[in-house]
Amino acid sequence: MKTFARTLAGLGLAAAITIGVAGNANAAIADRGGDAVVLKGADLSDLVGTEPGKIVGFAWDGKWQQIPVQVDERHTVDVRQLYPEGNFPPYVGDNTPDFDLEVYADPKTLSGADQDATFDADDELTFMGGDAGAPINGSSVTAPAGVDPASAVSVAVNDPISGEGGAVYLFEATGDLDPSAGKDYVDYEFKLTNLTGTQTLKDDYGYFSQFNPEDSTVKTDDYELHSIDRWMEDEMKITMGNSTGVDILDREVAQATKTGCGRSEYTFSGRWTQDTSPGNDGNTDTEGTYVAVIDGPVRAIRSYMGANSGPYVQREHVYYQDHEQNTIFLRVHPMLDLYSWTDYSPAAIGMTYRDLKNTGGVPVDGNPDTITPAGTADVANGAYAWQQLSGPQGSVSTVVGSDTDIPNPNFGTYYLDDSTPTASNEVQCGGDGQSIGASGFGILGPVTPNTDPRLGVHNDLTVKRTRYFGPPSDGTAQAENYTERVLKPLAASAAASPISSGRARIKVKLLNKKVKARPGKQVRLKLKVVNNGTLAIQKGTVCLTSKRGLAKKTCKKFGKLAIGKGRTLKVKAKVKKRVKGKRLHLNVGYTVRTEAGTASGGQRGGFNIRVRRKK
Repeated sequence: MKTFARTLAGLGLAAAITIGVAGNANAAIADRGGDAVVLKGADLSDLVGTEPGKIVGFAWDGKWQQIPVQVDERHTVDVRQLYPEGNFPPYVGDNTPDFDLEVYADPKTLSGADQDATFDADDELTFMGGDAGAPINGSSVTAPAGVDPASAVSVAVNDPISGEGGAVYLFEATGDLDPSAGKDYVDYEFKLTNLTGTQTLKDDYGYFSQFNPEDSTVKTDDYELHSIDRWMEDEMKITMGNSTGVDILDREVAQATKTGCGRSEYTFSGRWTQDTSPGNDGNTDTEGTYVAVIDGPVRAIRSYMGANSGPYVQREHVYYQDHEQNTIFLRVHPMLDLYSWTDYSPAAIGMTYRDLKNTGGVPVDGNPDTITPAGTADVANGAYAWQQLSGPQGSVSTVVGSDTDIPNPNFGTYYLDDSTPTASNEVQCGGDGQSIGASGFGILGPVTPNTDPRLGVHNDLTVKRTRYFGPPSDGTAQAENYTERVLKPLAASAAASPISSGRARIKVKLLNKKVKARPGKQVRLKLKVVNNGTLAIQKGTVCLTSKRGLAKKTCKKFGKLAIGKGRTLKVKAKVKKRVKGKRLHLNVGYTVRTEAGTASGGQRGGFNIRVRRKK
């Protein structure tokens, strides 16, 4: 089919696609514009084998609109590949293979490029729900310019919350179309400040017993985040709506217990001497690596590993325009507690804290509050709880949950608002020493079983925190809506689109009955242009040429022509002074524009006009 379509294109012919898509809406999905649709290559089998940079997306709203799509390549590697060769005691060890893991491919890191450079079954294609258009139900529409019509794949998108539907159409580009469609929803600038000259992340990262200072920023129209190392986030600015945009973050916390600093985001990042526990300063058992650093038009990805005795504990940030998916993949020996929370700065004072059990809210003011804690069932496997801070500074709504096969896990939420925390279970390992509106997720023990595949029998545990950045007006209702969006993501299904051939062609007739041309003079011609192709014409140009008769090529533009319809044109052409013969033969050429693109051709035979000479 692809060969057939390209043959048609070579002959100046275009193709039309006839697509029927399930869905009960005729417009883009209304309330899920910020949510992404992520499809694996296995879901888009008709595009497997295509060069990723050639996959482009379009939405239909009465005409084609190109939308940004992003392909992120994934592959399966032995996790030992993610650290350099050599012996890395005490946790990574020697070069012995450990276990296989599917990760994002990145030639800038030790993950490396995907061995299959084409779009394959484990790769991901992403577009935003807000970019979906209307389904094309049972009508014939010509493919957009610059694509192979035979490659067309329709993706039906459905919102399980509202029942609304939409559609996106994917093609293989044949020209210079950019998959970004000229848009960039997320700007991710990754910068390691200790690298100089020709040094690279892959070859010169401090993988063992070192910290790696960064000045890395993620910025969208709705928020801005800043990181100074793996696990070390220190700025958050909300710019959605009329938010003030002030930095409200003290630090993003990852801490093994609430009572000590032996394991925290500081030790995970090799910053043993920078936390508040002087007893840690002699330790050097730190190993860490980057899996992927990706900046695309639809989303950005920041994925890294290394948490002391869990060298394959992984944190993955996926950034979209209005939210971030922050996931921890726990792979470590049996342990007691583990917490992940956001500690805000005094700039957050004046905001209101709410969660699913405290919908009325309490003030964020640095003074302890008595609130109803979330229960284990609220964050059990597959369940999600929400927490929110909102105020003039903007709103942060965090939806937290887990995926695990641990039976009856003891999980819960965390909250502490105290500018002078002194209790034994309120230890601050860094930052400003205060706990302002601190909120997050906790694995409460008493013992979490082994999650490290290297140690034999193990369980799986993934902690998911999705942060939505909104305007000051966000409240309980919006937080509950965010939670429902996480629980019920956009659904999508893909199908190859049937193709029917078509062509762009016109016929030109001479209406003058006894027109005569004089040498060196203009001749007035009355032409009728008829669309005798199978595609509607948006606009076109007819040109007359004659090597022996006309002084120069003469062209005339015309407007829309439906299939089978005609239009009369009046054309003035200048005849050469030394024209030969009694008849002047005119050749007819044309260029037309359709929904399928531009096509050009010529009319066989043309037509003749008489030449009248002076006696």
